[in-house]
Amino acid sequence: MLKRCWLALLLLLAVLAAPGRAEAQYYFSLSDLEKLFVQDQQYFVLDDEGFGDPSVNHLHFSHIDTTTGNFTGYIWAPQIVPAIAKKSLPVSGTITINPDSFIGGLFGTGNYYGISFSWDDNSTFCFDQSASYTGAITFRGYRGGKMQANIAGSIDASWAECQIGPVNFSPIAFSGVLVK
Repeated sequence: MLKRCWLALLLLLAVLAAPGRAEAQYYFSLSDLEKLFVQDQQYFVLDDEGFGDPSVNHLHFSHIDTTTGNFTGYIWAPQIVPAIAKKSLPVSGTITINPDSFIGGLFGTGNYYGISFSWDDNSTFCFDQSASYTGAITFRGYRGGKMQANIAGSIDASWAECQIGPVNFSPIAFSGVLVK
């Protein structure tokens, strides 16, 4: 009986570790992400699960520090109420790599990639709008030489106007896909 349990467990592990699994396993370093996002210029279109306009609201990376994960870049026309006019706003943030640690990496799920970034627009007199994004990136594999990935999380957003005062729009969900 014990021998049969061990055989069943080994069979289960062999099936889970089989190379033909549907899930991709990625163990990117910050240098790999710098190449993908900065050098190869792939960026995220934040489309809010397909409900947003994919022609606006792009997150672009200009620099990634390969030792800390801190990055700079810009976001094009973020879609927070009230909507920003179509212009670029500088962003800064951090990408964190959380190692695959499920039973010592035995199941090969790949690393977990957290991301947080923010922007502030106070370019108009008596009006200020800001947002902080917190989420994660999932890499799905290469297709046609380009990495496929998703990003999702939540936004803490607020705006203030002289006549009205501060208004919070939080939490707001966001999501998107990696494109070039």
